[in-house]
Formats: sequence, C-alpha cells, structure tokens
Amino acid sequence: MTAFECTLCGKCCMNAGGQLIEIEKRLTSRDYLCRQKVVGGTFRARVEERFLDAFRDTAENDAHPSWCPFLRGLPGEEGKYICTIHDSRPLICRSYVCCAMRIFAPDGREAGKVKGRRSLDTEDAVLRRCWEESVVPLGTDDDLVWRSEVAGILGRAGYRVEAYE
Repeated sequence: MTAFECTLCGKCCMNAGGQLIEIEKRLTSRDYLCRQKVVGGTFRARVEERFLDAFRDTAENDAHPSWCPFLRGLPGEEGKYICTIHDSRPLICRSYVCCAMRIFAPDGREAGKVKGRRSLDTEDAVLRRCWEESVVPLGTDDDLVWRSEVAGILGRAGYRVEAYE
C-alpha cells in the first residue's frame, strides 16, 4: 500500500474543522488554548512560523464559520489549503484519513475515491455501475482482502487504484 499523500484540498477542515476545534484563548502571538469539541479536553495550538502571514488573513474563514479556525488558503496556490498548526494539531486531526483509496480512470484523471471504510465518492457513471455490480456484493470483512479484490475488479475495468495505509 502507498502512504496517503494530501492534495491540500482542505475539504476535511472545511466540513468538520469548526465542529472539532474551538479557540478559547489567545496565549501569545502564535499560541492558542483550544477546546476539542467532540472528544473534550483542551490542547495548545501553535501557529507555525512559516504560516503566520497566512494565518493573519481571516477573510475566508470569516466568510465560512464552519471551517477550522486554523485552516487557511495556501498563498499563491488557488484552491489549495493548509493547516497552520499542523505540527501541534490535536490527535483527532492526526488520526483522520480522508480516503482509503483513490481510483484513476484510464486517462489518468481521478475518477473517484473511497472515503471512510468502503464508501465510494464519484461522479463517474461507469465507475459507479462497476462498483455497484461487482464491488458492493463482495462478502469479505477483511479490509486487506477487500482492497485487493477491489483493485483487481477495477483494474480489469480499466481503472488504476491507489490504496492507502
């Protein structure tokens, strides 16, 4: 399996971040006392030096109050986002995996991804049909066996699969 490589889309922190982390108090120019809303408890977040300028720009976050308060656009990279506290992020963020596998069409474009344990996210009608007819009926609970079988099924249909640890 391949190690997961983040594409910096920011969707994880846009969709769940504000529900997970709340800034309680500013401690220094870079340090914040934060509450983990779901699991409880507090942690100290430190904005990384290299992201201080980006962190100071709150315009996009102000327009999207559901976003994690530490998510910012990557300067100079339209549509890419960064975690400004990546090195001090809480365990709930460290353990999050946005997808278990990515599925690529024969032309190399990303055709879909498997989120969570086994949920397909795609707008590719051919991939969806293949998934529903051949993958959904698979009867194994063993994730390694399941991933191998999925890779074989989709490979025979012309797709390339990258599974992540």
